[in-house]
Amino acid sequence: MTHTREITAGQQEMLAVRHSRRYRLCQVLTIIGVLFLFILGGVSLLDGAYILGTILIVNALVGLLNLYLLKRTSNVERAATILSGILFLLSMSLLITGGKSNTGILWVYPIVAINLFINRFWPAVIVFCVFSVASILLLFTPLSSLLLTSYSFTEAIRFMLTMLALNSICLAALRSEEQAYQTIMQLHEDDIRQMAYYDTLTGLPNRWSFKTNLERMLTRAGKDKQRIGLLYIDLDNFKQVNDQYGHEAGDRLLLKFSERLWEAIRPTDQLFKPQTESLARLAGDEFVVLLPNIKEPLDASTVATRILNIFDGGFEVDDVTHMIYASIGIAVYPDDATEPANLLHHADMAMYDAKHNGRNCFRFFTQKIAETLHERQRIEKGLRNALTQELFSLVYMPIFDCKDNTVVAVEVLLRCQSPELEGHGPDQFIPVAEATGLIKEIDLWVIKNALQALVILQTEHHFRGKICINISGVELHNEQFPAQVKSLLSHHKIAPENVELEVTETAFVAGDTTCLGTLRALDELGVSLALDDFGTGYTAFTQLIHYPADCLKIDRSFVNDLFSEREARNKMVMFIQNLAKLYELRVIAEGVETEAQLTYLRDLGCDWAQGYYLSRPLPWDDLLELLNA
Repeated sequence: MTHTREITAGQQEMLAVRHSRRYRLCQVLTIIGVLFLFILGGVSLLDGAYILGTILIVNALVGLLNLYLLKRTSNVERAATILSGILFLLSMSLLITGGKSNTGILWVYPIVAINLFINRFWPAVIVFCVFSVASILLLFTPLSSLLLTSYSFTEAIRFMLTMLALNSICLAALRSEEQAYQTIMQLHEDDIRQMAYYDTLTGLPNRWSFKTNLERMLTRAGKDKQRIGLLYIDLDNFKQVNDQYGHEAGDRLLLKFSERLWEAIRPTDQLFKPQTESLARLAGDEFVVLLPNIKEPLDASTVATRILNIFDGGFEVDDVTHMIYASIGIAVYPDDATEPANLLHHADMAMYDAKHNGRNCFRFFTQKIAETLHERQRIEKGLRNALTQELFSLVYMPIFDCKDNTVVAVEVLLRCQSPELEGHGPDQFIPVAEATGLIKEIDLWVIKNALQALVILQTEHHFRGKICINISGVELHNEQFPAQVKSLLSHHKIAPENVELEVTETAFVAGDTTCLGTLRALDELGVSLALDDFGTGYTAFTQLIHYPADCLKIDRSFVNDLFSEREARNKMVMFIQNLAKLYELRVIAEGVETEAQLTYLRDLGCDWAQGYYLSRPLPWDDLLELLNA
């Protein structure tokens, strides 16, 4: 478990600091002690105090051995024990012999104090008690006959009282240090626990904590025969807040939403009693709500509606109203699942169904949703296999000049031969590729192979038209994409003006600076840009002046309605044509299927056209045959 390893690592770090401190203390004190012992021992021997001198020299030699062992093994506990023993024997020797001119007793005070400080609190208490008992026996009992010097009763009492006061101060200091150390360790453990179990931004339980709480609550609900609702919440358009206003603004929005979310699940007319574990932030803009002991599954929808109401009229943060909403998936225990992982997974699946059905709504988990997700997973597997096993291929849709019906461009269309994708066209597997992030690899594969085809068309078949390549709207938020296109153009030695990148108009978001920056970077490369499926979006008419577009592709639905009785539909092509003239843009009509449509478009002034009337998408050999003809 991650949090356990973190706590252990933190404790080890603290222990390492303390170990290093004691190591240096033992090392320095031993060096100083050995020097003093050798000096004092030598002086004592010269003065004829052979017993004292011998004791001092022996202790010095033991200290040298201890210093050597400490250096070799870094065993601080053993070194401290040996040093403590040396200091104890030294202090008792000075007490027994009296030292030079009976002044040895004065050296006992610092030696005993040092002896205490090299130990931890309780070992120091033991040292103090042993020394005190030994001193009392030597000074106030018949064992005083062992003394090589004499002390008056007053001197003995003064010595014991002074020693008691000094040792009490030393022990108090050690105790304070021990408590401070324990407090720091506890604070450190609490911080790590907070980091391990709670989200640092919102203070809500995190994914790890939520899973633990969910398991506990389901176990309790199983015993009590209760229902539990699980709401999986994902914020819609949140990425745009980060892109346009910065991640700090996004963090403030998440913090405020977590506060509003808590208010939404505990209104005055409570359906249940919320607990601290009822909310959690799983990651990014994903939140979950647990509803314990609900009577009916529909009770969960009441809470989901309250949450959606938070976003009525937008969500205001720092006087800025953000147009974000929420998609909510609902799963109920034990109706939808009995295992914690399955319940969370089913709520997640329902949330994605809400996203794919207009967003800003909630969906209950159903078996149909499960089947749809299973199909998406099969498509994803097929896409991954297609990338690794090279199961993608291209077909080529000729684009004709409306004036003389010559081929002026070729649009490359993606096909996939993966067994898992049998019966699925690009309109089905491209959205899955975008949702899973595989689209970036697929886009680069398409561009690379399209440029390779263009090289052959130019060098071997004297083709002078454009190669048109569809790219995903995801690439508009990929800041590396322009550089990748530039690298591929350079590698294949393709002139940028021979390449046209097509992006669907619906991929554009008004005011999206990242999107606009990517388009401008591509425009600076020299490639032309076409707005595909034009007229199906909501922002292009008012934002067109800001986009560095070169071409508008009229959506096939408008071409199909050219002679429709619905006046608004049949005039749409004329409106787009006039708009293109206003901005001096080339116009391509998609989906031309009759001669009448082609004649109308030619008379209207449309530049290029494509569709089944002119040519179906062609395999490579058929394309070459068409061009050569």
